[in-house]
Amino acid sequence: MHHRAKDLTGLTVGYLTASRYHGSDGKKSLWEAVCVCGKTVVLPGTELQKQKARGIRASCGCMRAASSRQTHTTHGMSKHPAFAVWRSMQDRCRLPSHHAWKNYGARGITVCESWQQSFESFWRDMGPTYVRGLTLERQDNNAGYNPENCIWATRKAQVNNTRKSLWLVTPAGRMTAAQAAEYYGVKYTTLLWRLAAGWPLARALSLCSTSSTAALGTGSWSSETT
Repeated sequence: MHHRAKDLTGLTVGYLTASRYHGSDGKKSLWEAVCVCGKTVVLPGTELQKQKARGIRASCGCMRAASSRQTHTTHGMSKHPAFAVWRSMQDRCRLPSHHAWKNYGARGITVCESWQQSFESFWRDMGPTYVRGLTLERQDNNAGYNPENCIWATRKAQVNNTRKSLWLVTPAGRMTAAQAAEYYGVKYTTLLWRLAAGWPLARALSLCSTSSTAALGTGSWSSETT
């Protein structure tokens, strides 16, 4: 092996495992990698490392073909909204290039093994409770995607459960900004603007900027971000 080549022996990238140095193409070090199906492929070492970093489930091509057959033949649901939910869930948890990676994969949020393997497993667990228009939500935002932690929810409920929700303590109780806006009859965007501008919470929840806050009642008023 060339003295500059990094030893990748044993590196596992999806279904491939680097087995031995194969030489150089003049620019890059080449490595033989054995697929779980038994076939050997030759790939640049840099490519293997990039795929590893991006969380790609690489194979010799056998798994890609199997996945394609499964998508278009087995479940026949590639155009179903739930299939797009499943794909999006996978991508934001495993691809650093995904726009939402920082809030998912980078935080250690993972997808359970059975759901990673196939849409069918995901649909078997979540299909019975699916209603068109609902979104997939994790009940514990610090835990991953699995049957025990996931439910279908309305987008409004999901917004209320986000880990960055702005929580407000009002005389009517502790609630998110979205819930408070609805309860007190103020537009959500208006409430956020007022709070960002430094308005006292009681005044921010009033129906107009000049109205008295007496109608909101007395008690504790505060806000917190979680």
